[in-house]
Amino acid sequence: MAAILAADVVGFSRLIAEDEEGTLRQLAECRYVLDGFVVRHGGRIFNTAGDSIMCAFETALDAARAAIEIQDFARAQIGAQSSGKWLQFRIGISVGEVVERKDDLLGMAVNLAARLETLASPGGICISRAVYEAVSAQVSAAFVDIGERHVKNIPFPVHAFTIAGPRCPTGGNPLRKPRLSFAMRALSLAGICLSILLGVGSFVSDRQLSRPSQPERSVDASALPPADKTAQALQLTANPVEAFSRLAQKGGQIDDPGSAPGLYHNALLFEAKGEAIAAHRAYYTLARMGLDFIDPHLRYAALVRAHEGRFIAQQVYAELNEDAPTRATALVYALQFDGAERRARLNALLAEHPDFAPAHFLLAEEHTANRIGGLQTDEDGQVEHAALSAFLTAHREGRLARFFLDQSVLTDWLDRAHRRHEQIELSAEGEITMPATAVAP
Repeated sequence: MAAILAADVVGFSRLIAEDEEGTLRQLAECRYVLDGFVVRHGGRIFNTAGDSIMCAFETALDAARAAIEIQDFARAQIGAQSSGKWLQFRIGISVGEVVERKDDLLGMAVNLAARLETLASPGGICISRAVYEAVSAQVSAAFVDIGERHVKNIPFPVHAFTIAGPRCPTGGNPLRKPRLSFAMRALSLAGICLSILLGVGSFVSDRQLSRPSQPERSVDASALPPADKTAQALQLTANPVEAFSRLAQKGGQIDDPGSAPGLYHNALLFEAKGEAIAAHRAYYTLARMGLDFIDPHLRYAALVRAHEGRFIAQQVYAELNEDAPTRATALVYALQFDGAERRARLNALLAEHPDFAPAHFLLAEEHTANRIGGLQTDEDGQVEHAALSAFLTAHREGRLARFFLDQSVLTDWLDRAHRRHEQIELSAEGEITMPATAVAP
């Protein structure tokens, strides 16, 4: 998960046609300033194409603050120059899941930020609904609801907002005192968890919260209206993995989901639509059910990090691990730390639960060269190989599938584990045979 900022120069083609040398010089000056604001707020530029710039931030708040400072600076420069030739930018911001390819980022969040940028006025900022929910209570700015818009290459309407500057036309309803759900107002663990729980507590009984890893309770489908019986029947299938798969194939939101498959299905749907608060509620309800499915926890933690930052995600999972402890909550809590602390927590979890196979895969990843930040030592290589072997053995013995509601996540993990395991073994074979094949001087 990442917050994506897309910036584009207004009228760049016309400016190049009028004065190519001067425009390129101004662009270089603007980029120097813009890059500084991005770095100041913890972002990085991952793609540039002429006058377009794509940046990634850990949280939506970081991206919004950088964008506001960029546009404030640009307005000040334009006001100070009688020629008015300082370049103007349009900026779009979205938040969502991304995929890293070398130094580039791909995904719906990247595409959406680029499309939101086209909705911004010159010198303005346009943001998705998810970004608005995350930042509007935390920045001093006027927000304008411009409603749902259809944009190119996005398969669903996008609910967008603008951050109005002194010279930016509003074209909508100003929202100077946004009414936010409790989930996004919360800046502390107690605020987040208590307020969300108040909204969804009817889904999870005290008995469920105090008894982790129990089978999901059945719900009397006969009491449901006819329109809801089909969806409810899918949720109540004895095999929750099968139930989730069928719900994914069926599509559409499930009204009043009463099981992990239904909640996860809805949470993913809310994420795709940019409805972050609804996704938070569904994930949080599922997280407190005391189940060992790890993929919903991984996505929930990523959603919290993207909107509230790593510290809040760490606090949310500290409380979940205390109030509704499972191996899954302990695992995802460990992942909210970095470096040696993360490895120590993963090792402690495996010492207590050696049969918890997903932790072996994540421990292996922690000992790769990419994670340790340098050359892999022999010891790191041995730990990685042993952890991958344990993970793949669990798969062969049929002990993995029960930890994943979405089996496509498991398939991805297995593909990566097989490839890396083969690379390590081939490398080891090469080292063993190398002395015998060496050419004599």
